Amino acid sequence: MTYADAADRPAPRERPWLLFALLVATFFGLSGGAVLLPHDPYVRYQQLAETIHYRTVWGYERLAFDKTPIDIAVIGNSRLQAGVSGPLLQDELSRRLGRPVHVANLSLPQEGRNAHFVVAKRLFLTHPEVKLVILSAIEQMPREGHPAFRNTADTADVVAAPLLGNTQYFSDLAYLPYRQMALFVQTLFPQAFGETRRFDRSRYLGERYDTTLSFTSPTGNHVDRDAVHSAAELLPPARERVEGITPPLLPAHPDIEFAVERAYTGQVARLASANGTRVAFLYLPIYHYSLPLQDKDFYEGKGAVIEAPFLAADHRNYSDYGHLNRIGSTRLTQWLAGLLAEDGAIAIPRGRN
Repeated sequence: MTYADAADRPAPRERPWLLFALLVATFFGLSGGAVLLPHDPYVRYQQLAETIHYRTVWGYERLAFDKTPIDIAVIGNSRLQAGVSGPLLQDELSRRLGRPVHVANLSLPQEGRNAHFVVAKRLFLTHPEVKLVILSAIEQMPREGHPAFRNTADTADVVAAPLLGNTQYFSDLAYLPYRQMALFVQTLFPQAFGETRRFDRSRYLGERYDTTLSFTSPTGNHVDRDAVHSAAELLPPARERVEGITPPLLPAHPDIEFAVERAYTGQVARLASANGTRVAFLYLPIYHYSLPLQDKDFYEGKGAVIEAPFLAADHRNYSDYGHLNRIGSTRLTQWLAGLLAEDGAIAIPRGRN
């Protein structure tokens, strides 16, 4: 072939789309493979040990390693974490009912029913004897899910999360490959990352761990649950909270605006029903403003709604505008014990399954 012949031949056609398709297929193939990497869920929960959600590590240990029965589980936000004393509630109920009753407050800061679903799913798996699950409710439930859902949820639950109306779905999904690769390595070499796969009972906080006590979080934030503030101190932030609530903007059907909240509330209720467990919702108001619970009919369709409006009238119950102090938590817990022991609609069965 002469030089002239080669020059006359057309240049080969470039196919950039083929290279792009190959890159995309490789990316998704590797990501899919990473998502399937196994890991120890105990290591997964330890990722939150240095965050405000550090108590989820104790919650996992209580469910996975402590065989002490759980009759009542409290799963909610920081209002329930600060408001319901597990040890006091179980002591009061044991005294009133004349038999041992065990309570675990598995709540975590911030609201988000998808994170509550994660806890409830593990609860029913490890402690099917549970008789009652108390979930949180606030004046206006959030439109989005809990930020720690992507950290604590099983891989399949992140993938199967509701898509419509879920603004966090794709960011949670995109986080999965990195999470799985990191957890896979940390499961193989936990000590290199300051973690462990072996439960150390000597470091366990015990089944009587009380979430209503003062504490200093790993982030350095000290919370004084013995603090008592004046009405003048509590009223401005409480008013700001009320004025910052955005009322529902879309019709309740189809479930788009509050899709995550409603979908996971339904899932928890179905898991509970299949396990023979009752569900109740506990609404603890902020100081001074005992607002009505939005969408109350929806929650009453899943379980009993328990409201404690009397708390809002007394500033001595609050360590800040939205959380009870030890005075308030003691009042609430004793009141709740009487209600649970006597109210036939949500009373604890006297016999075990």
